[in-house]
Amino acid sequence: MTRSAYSKKQENIEFQYWQRCRFLPEDKLIALLGHNNFKLSLEAARVSLLKGGSRVIKVAQINCFSNNYRTRALAAFILGEINLSAKEEKQVIDKLSDLALTDKSATVRSYAVVSFGRRCNEAKKNFSDSLISLAENTILDKSVNVRRSTAFILSMFDNEASIPLLIKLLKDSHSEVKDWAAFAVNINGYDTPEIRNCFVLLLNENNFEVRYEAIIGLSKWKDKRVTEVLIKELSKDIVYDEMVEAAGYLGNVALLPVLYEIKKKWGLFDELNTSIKILEHLKIKL
Repeated sequence: MTRSAYSKKQENIEFQYWQRCRFLPEDKLIALLGHNNFKLSLEAARVSLLKGGSRVIKVAQINCFSNNYRTRALAAFILGEINLSAKEEKQVIDKLSDLALTDKSATVRSYAVVSFGRRCNEAKKNFSDSLISLAENTILDKSVNVRRSTAFILSMFDNEASIPLLIKLLKDSHSEVKDWAAFAVNINGYDTPEIRNCFVLLLNENNFEVRYEAIIGLSKWKDKRVTEVLIKELSKDIVYDEMVEAAGYLGNVALLPVLYEIKKKWGLFDELNTSIKILEHLKIKL
């Protein structure tokens, strides 16, 4: 998708902050963690966790108790990815769980949820049950950001115990939460009748990213309820390669006319050629 001028500007600012922080010594990086410019502080945190070290870990642990919510959020961010010993790992996971569930700031809870997921992912099976247990609570959080972060961390794990949680998130009131939940379903290859029914409802979403995940999932499951929506997407002025591939996944010969129209307009390319061949082969068999 085409990025907006605003997005490009934001990326440029972040790169400038990264360049400013990447060669700073530890003392100056730690000092920047308390800067009132949160984006600058975030880049300082990124550089700090990459460099690692016991002092940075200690500072982050102390900052978890700061009165400033931004400082606590950055502490959670650092503790989510910095290298830790086995002893530190258990302590940090417990602290991140506490922040994710009880911190009064939604920003801190959101950062802590993601960091908790990253730490559990690093530890693999040892903390898989802990992640599910945390998610059972955070999917009910009043903050959209926390629920979205929960859907994101569930995408990191192929664990069918997360399916009931993802179904709840697929029914969330906010499109970004539904988008990440649908992504988690697709990336892990979950498939149940209830998930399929949720995806059919997502086809009516105004948010393209949500519709995209629903279309891809239903097409791979060869659920023909997606046919009309996929035809509409393939008939637009801008057609994405993934939508063309989805036509091949779905295997419905009713999509051939719109694929032929794309061929006339844009010529033949790999994804289109593959989908047309699949559907023409199926048509011969009918």
